[in-house]
Parts: sequence; structure tokens; C-alpha cells
Amino acid sequence: MKMLHNNVLGGIILTGDVDKSIKPGIVLGVSVAVANAFPDLTIGTEVYLEWKESMPITVKGEKAAIVKIDNIKAIL
Repeated sequence: MKMLHNNVLGGIILTGDVDKSIKPGIVLGVSVAVANAFPDLTIGTEVYLEWKESMPITVKGEKAAIVKIDNIKAIL
């Protein structure tokens, strides 16, 4: 999967449905810029974030979300 437009420079893709609860997401993909700036943020990493700031998407029939790195609050 390639991230496009504004999402390329500051976005990541996570598992999970967008709702109001505070729950972690699992990183499915990371832009090159994010990977270079945050080497600990790799595919499979669990993170906590502001879900309300994410863009819901479907990847291979599964609910997921695109979120800017600024909205990630913790990397576990």
C-alpha cells in the first residue's frame, strides 16, 4: 500500500475502527518520512492516538485508519 498526497509526509496506517474509546492501534504501514524521523514506529508497533483525528479506511476488507504522526500520543 502506498500513501498519497499529504499522507505521504506525515502519515501512518493503523488497524482498528474509529470511535470514541481509548484503545491502541497496530501500525500497518509507515511513510518514509515518518520511518526516518521515528525509527521505533515500525509495522506491528502498538500505539495510542487521537482516533477522532484519523481518516477511516478499509484495507482488504478490514477496518483501518490513516492518521498523521502528530496524533500519535504513545508508542508501546
